[in-house]
Amino acid sequence: MISGNKVRRVSLTLHNWMGLFVGLQIIFWFVGGLVMTVIPLDLVRGEVNMAAGKNTSMSAADLSVLLTKIDAENLGDVSVRDVAGTTVVHLSRTAGADQIYDGFSGVLLSPIDADVAEKVALSDFRYRAAGGQNIDTLVVSSKLLTEEPGDFRRALPVWQVLLNDPDGTRIYVSPDTGQVLARRNDYWRVFDFFWMLHIMDYDDREDFNNPLLIITTLTATLFVLTGVILLYFRFWPRRKHS
Repeated sequence: MISGNKVRRVSLTLHNWMGLFVGLQIIFWFVGGLVMTVIPLDLVRGEVNMAAGKNTSMSAADLSVLLTKIDAENLGDVSVRDVAGTTVVHLSRTAGADQIYDGFSGVLLSPIDADVAEKVALSDFRYRAAGGQNIDTLVVSSKLLTEEPGDFRRALPVWQVLLNDPDGTRIYVSPDTGQVLARRNDYWRVFDFFWMLHIMDYDDREDFNNPLLIITTLTATLFVLTGVILLYFRFWPRRKHS
């Protein structure tokens, strides 16, 4: 039969070594959890500064006429929407990149240029969030990125439009479709950093089932269990010797 003292010694040894291994990560988990619960998600996602979308429609007859004017090969889906104040027809292809066409003339608009990308970003951004500054100076820069910028981990190229607002907003616009693909800001960078520490994926920051996290979580669980055992020996009344 294993004696209580031996169980206590083994538990103490395991507890100390596992504490050395996972102690810092446990701190990261608690601090990261605190940060991620304090910062509202709609602020992280830039939704507090997102303008309401504009509804656009086209009659079935007009759409049919337009489709006869443009390349409708490999057609997957057709939709009508607004891009920076222009009614466009969005063609999803079964092969190749999506494209947008002017809803009246049928002129191909893809890929969009920097001027259109900036208009898309400004139409997506609520002007009142800019602190009352002149809208003509709201755009700091617009760049067509071909390398990952760190806060956008999707297919490239993409237009990055940097705005001069208190949150450091960056709006990513598809050059093919003129759609806003992502909204980023300084809150997102803070959140993303602690998310990286939380899930221990230091590359893509997306893999919640990576081996390092699994091993560390198991070790942390054993750390807690051995701590509970030590508490038992610490507070359980000792038998008195006769």
